[in-house]
Amino acid sequence: MVVLTPERMAKYDGYAINMWGIPSTVLMENAGRNTYRLTKERYLTGREHVAVFCGRGNNGGDGFVIGRYALRDGFPTRAFLLCKVSDLKGDAALNMKLFRSVGGEVVEFTDRSKRIKEGIRDADIIFDAIFGTGLSKPVGGIEKKVIEGINASGKPVIAVDIPSGIDGRTGQPLGAAVHATHTFTYGYPKIGQALQPGAYYSGKLTVIDISIPSFIEQKIGIDGHVVDGAMMRGFLKERLPWDHKGTFGHVAIIAGSPGKTGAASMTSQAAVKIGAGLVTLLIPASLNPIMEMKLTEVMTYPVSDKGTGYFSFSAYNEIADFVHDKDVIVIGPGLSQEPETTALVRKLYTTIDKPFVIDADGINAFQGYTDLIKEKKRKAIFTPHPGELSRLMGLTPKEINSDRIGAARQFVADTKVNLILKGARTLIVSDKEELYINPTGNPALAKGGSGDILTGFVGGALSQGYSMVEASLLGAYLQGYIADTWVERNTDMDLLAGDLISGLGEAIGDIRDGKERIYIEKSL
Repeated sequence: MVVLTPERMAKYDGYAINMWGIPSTVLMENAGRNTYRLTKERYLTGREHVAVFCGRGNNGGDGFVIGRYALRDGFPTRAFLLCKVSDLKGDAALNMKLFRSVGGEVVEFTDRSKRIKEGIRDADIIFDAIFGTGLSKPVGGIEKKVIEGINASGKPVIAVDIPSGIDGRTGQPLGAAVHATHTFTYGYPKIGQALQPGAYYSGKLTVIDISIPSFIEQKIGIDGHVVDGAMMRGFLKERLPWDHKGTFGHVAIIAGSPGKTGAASMTSQAAVKIGAGLVTLLIPASLNPIMEMKLTEVMTYPVSDKGTGYFSFSAYNEIADFVHDKDVIVIGPGLSQEPETTALVRKLYTTIDKPFVIDADGINAFQGYTDLIKEKKRKAIFTPHPGELSRLMGLTPKEINSDRIGAARQFVADTKVNLILKGARTLIVSDKEELYINPTGNPALAKGGSGDILTGFVGGALSQGYSMVEASLLGAYLQGYIADTWVERNTDMDLLAGDLISGLGEAIGDIRDGKERIYIEKSL
């Protein structure tokens, strides 16, 4: 599903108005009428008192349209205007007058807390039409008081286009933000609604068509995609009757160190489970007896380690000889940050021309050496969490998290690799700087081992002939989907990384059969 920034959505609106002659009043009418229609179908029974909180901009105009239709159908409705009537301009002023013309009451207030409390107290359902997607500064004053009152009310809250106070570009609350029960957004989902915490504040998210033809995407461009099951089905490969293990590739996984053999084991098993034909785990020789006991379907290749249990730089030739005919190299899980090991990672990456999946300590090995990534132009997927990416970019994790998309795109622009930036709403940025937002997953994944499973899924998919982008999308979407299924049946506390492996088959079956859950709804 295509996702836009508020700035690009404004260009879409302007193009529709100026080039196709669709009046702005028609766009506003479509938005408000359909928001009311869908709200009535799902939340209204015929007795509710409706409160519409309107700001001075077009978002407030949408609210007045909603109020007019609610009055038409007999719902006791009041509009609360967070400015003076004389402050309204254009389409917002027009729709305020239309609301009044059918008997609607407009309560105008600027700092009268009693009227705020009364309006919220007397309502059975609240429409939030205070701020739209263009908000860029912190919320304060009367608007902040209203937002806090709405959130404390416990009433169902319908957000008009976006919850007031959410940055439509980053999803971050700007001082205060409405926590909506349901958000009806117009034309396209906005990036800030697809990212966390914006997705949380949006509640259920429905995209309403407002008569903007889709071919505008080719004229004005898009900002990214939200990954969904239809996208997965678009590239999931059919397994033919004559296929064999050689068809699905051989993954070489370089992983493990004392105390971290679990990471090596889970990555390897995940790669096999997702369908790689062969998987070999390269492991320090001292640890090989452990892996021989832990692994059955995965082959092991013990690498000389001088009895330390760590990969040493002197093992370079041994490893290079072994991987020369392998299809994919996965490196990093549980590897350690021993100086010889990190030097080995860098030499393998810069001298072996193979597709790489780089995770965990494989990423840490490039701290202070990002020029090597830029210089070699490898076909590679890096899979950092914000802390790991911050170390590569010389930023703090807070700086990464304040603009995850900006940081991810900057890293890819500098290095020309593919990036999976893990976190709440994992981001995938291709080496061509295309953005994908993964909607699956939940806090059950906030546990050691989850990243190792993701790395194995991605490496195993890559070995089967999926592109770098396809393997990244498939791995991230499936991992999160399995966790979402788990939480529906269990809790968000008791998921183990190994449960992600056992749940993979059901998740793939759901997606192939079109049974996957809907994260963002589209409605006419």
